[in-house]
Amino acid sequence: MNTDSMCKKDYTVEDFVLDPEFQKWVLYPDTPTKIYWEAYVAENPGKHKDMVQARKLVLNMSRKERKVDQEFVEATWNNIEQALNKIQVGERNKKVIPLDSSGTLRKFEKETGRDYNRSTQFYRLVGILVLTFSLSLIVNLFLPQPATRLAELPVVYEEHIAPPGVKSNLTLHDGSKVILNSGSSLRYIKNFEPHQRVLELQGEAYFEVAEDKSRPFKVKTGPVTTTALGTSFNIKAFENEPLDISLFTGLVAVDFDLMSSQNTRLDKGQGMQINLAREEVKKVTFDAQKVLAWTKKTIVFDHTSMNEIKRVLENWYGVKIRFANVPRNDLELSGKFQDQTLENVLEGLSYSARFNFRIDKDQVILNFN
Repeated sequence: MNTDSMCKKDYTVEDFVLDPEFQKWVLYPDTPTKIYWEAYVAENPGKHKDMVQARKLVLNMSRKERKVDQEFVEATWNNIEQALNKIQVGERNKKVIPLDSSGTLRKFEKETGRDYNRSTQFYRLVGILVLTFSLSLIVNLFLPQPATRLAELPVVYEEHIAPPGVKSNLTLHDGSKVILNSGSSLRYIKNFEPHQRVLELQGEAYFEVAEDKSRPFKVKTGPVTTTALGTSFNIKAFENEPLDISLFTGLVAVDFDLMSSQNTRLDKGQGMQINLAREEVKKVTFDAQKVLAWTKKTIVFDHTSMNEIKRVLENWYGVKIRFANVPRNDLELSGKFQDQTLENVLEGLSYSARFNFRIDKDQVILNFN
């Protein structure tokens, strides 16, 4: 199976319906799409039932209510009126009664006070025209019409970025609240989709989710998806670092697609650490004050490597840190700094790590002894 098919092996009915290639196969199939989806269903027989249901939904979505154009109706009655005028030549003393209310009003304006009688010829002509008009309506209203191409509305995304040195407090469209840590970004479809709330996170954020059972709240961090209905949790997912999920209230489901697709649930007070590079997953306990210290202007290091300390300080203070020489591989530091300047933090760490530092505007150099 090719890579694209592997990405779709866990598709739900909703995923098929929203997939543009699946829509194309159902509504406007061509040879490539036919070959692709035949191969897909052959390799994923368990998805056949979902695909059948999704196909029905796509077909129903593509149908539009057929309405008879008002200009068409007016033109038809005008044709009837013109035909009636022709047979009235030489029969000015005959009365014509239009079948349509608008026609009656128009006749009344032109011929008030005139007295005409119906004729056999009139009935025959009107019968033919009415029959033609009725058949036209039936054709437009009931006979199958060519499938209408689905309008592809542009998807509008909202993105929030907290640059280094800045933390952002957000209130989303659904009422959920987010604190976005420095050096992090959050991206999602504007106002969310009708059936779900999906956000893409890079970095770290704390979420207080507004409950909406009809629209699960999903946070995607690479191959890991954390799903909640109404709860509060923290996710830390910085590049080249373990991914940490900490649940404070409620219940979340965590799905991850590593060597094999897996999912698990976390209860209040439980955490999960995922090492993407090693494809290792484990449940952990966590210190709530330590996890949320960053939301209260507090930096906490607990046996933290110098590379992670470098990332934290760069994001926190908006600087660029360079090591003049390589620190020891086993060097790990601990410390707690609440609302401190960069100089004070480096001064405190330097005693344990034995380094000298120099700050030049937004450039910092550490020299280890």
